[in-house]
Amino acid sequence: MTTIVPLLHTIITSGNRDLKSNKLPIQTASLKETAPSLYIQAWLTMGKICLTDEKRAKSYIPLFVQELGNSDCSALRNNLIITMADFCVRYTALVDCYLTKITKCLRDPCELVRRHTFILLSRLLQRDYVKWRGVLFLRFLLSLVDESEKIRQLADYLFGNILKVKAPLLAYNSFIEAIYVLNDYRAHSGHSDSKASRAESRPFSIRGNDERSRSRRMRIYVSLLKQMAPEHLLATFAKLCAEVLVAASDGMLNIDDTTARSVLQDTFEILACKEIRLSINRVSSSESGDVGEEGGESGGASAARGKVITHAVRKSLIQNTIPIFIELKRLMESKNSPLIGSLMECLRVLLKDYKNEIDDLLVADKQLQKELLYDIQRYECTKAKSAVAEAVNEMQKSTNYLSPEAPPQAVSVLNNLTSKLQNDSKVASAIADAAAAATAKSVLREVNRGTSTPPLGSLSLPKLKSRTGGNNGTNTSRLNVIESLRKHQSFESDEEN
Repeated sequence: MTTIVPLLHTIITSGNRDLKSNKLPIQTASLKETAPSLYIQAWLTMGKICLTDEKRAKSYIPLFVQELGNSDCSALRNNLIITMADFCVRYTALVDCYLTKITKCLRDPCELVRRHTFILLSRLLQRDYVKWRGVLFLRFLLSLVDESEKIRQLADYLFGNILKVKAPLLAYNSFIEAIYVLNDYRAHSGHSDSKASRAESRPFSIRGNDERSRSRRMRIYVSLLKQMAPEHLLATFAKLCAEVLVAASDGMLNIDDTTARSVLQDTFEILACKEIRLSINRVSSSESGDVGEEGGESGGASAARGKVITHAVRKSLIQNTIPIFIELKRLMESKNSPLIGSLMECLRVLLKDYKNEIDDLLVADKQLQKELLYDIQRYECTKAKSAVAEAVNEMQKSTNYLSPEAPPQAVSVLNNLTSKLQNDSKVASAIADAAAAATAKSVLREVNRGTSTPPLGSLSLPKLKSRTGGNNGTNTSRLNVIESLRKHQSFESDEEN
């Protein structure tokens, strides 16, 4: 042992100029490049030795962590992450301070390293060697949208089965923070508590307002919502309105900032998604189920309790959500924000279940009620026009290969759509305009398909009279034609004149 340890120290420090001794021979300085297999095995052997010697482990664990972050060899990083997992079991207190650096391997370029890191850390978490605190949970979220299908399946099982039972409040307590972290938004004072540097935390965010980035973030949000109990869904709905939307309306969340707009747009999509909107029905059903198990109340009493819960949720929506949306809408209109469409879509979805009760929701301000209804109708009209335009384009594409009787059939379909939407004059007008445009295009297409001029070779020669006035034979008529062409007066063009 006394002989091999100095040799191993020489080998593993030869690849790091900051840690190797100045007394090392020059030949060992390139051992990492000349003998990579020996270099990798030296690290693995030193790890086994440290597992049996705690004093030596205290000296070499920082060296293992540094090599894990600096090595460009995926095989070495894979061996080091396995060794660090063994250290975490054997020397939990020594490794706990390095968990932030170890979790960086969850975003490693090599799929094998990412998968082994996820599996090993998950096992440590289940055995309570590692606690779900700090940035550990937030960094695990990125595995739900990993490029590898195997890692995504493992993450779905971890979040949907293990954590839902082991830590049921984890998703609820970290949901708001996850929105800020995934968007990499740090300007909000209450959600910039990461101790890691910005460069280290950037790989664990999904920045951008493009469709792919939003869909990846939304998949993570939906996975977290599915873990929550109905009462936690209602509380999350209230927290989103109170902490995000109110912060935007008060100016704490700058809606002119691109990242802040991504946070707001994610919030609108979350509030409008079906996973959080079904919380009312889930609360009612869970309450009814509890009553049924107790057996102390009749079916009518449980139904009455469900109505009371629904009424309480409606009252909360009236008193809290609607005023926040209205204030935020006015602010966005004053700044001509591009998020007005997302806000109106979210508000339309929220009020869809209460369409017959909007008078009660906004009874305090009739003018505001009219404005809100007008805005929602105008937004729906705009969406209907775009949908009709897309439908007309699809019909035109499909009728290009049909018989001439197809365009009238397409027009009849559009007329049927118009008759179904007679209540909205603007939508009907848009459909009628689209139908007229389709008819005009079909007529022009049929005109362009008309018969073309036949070739000259297929035309018969004209019968001309001879100079003598009689009709001669074929040869005579041909000679007369040639003679008439010779004596035909030539007409010059206007340009030549």
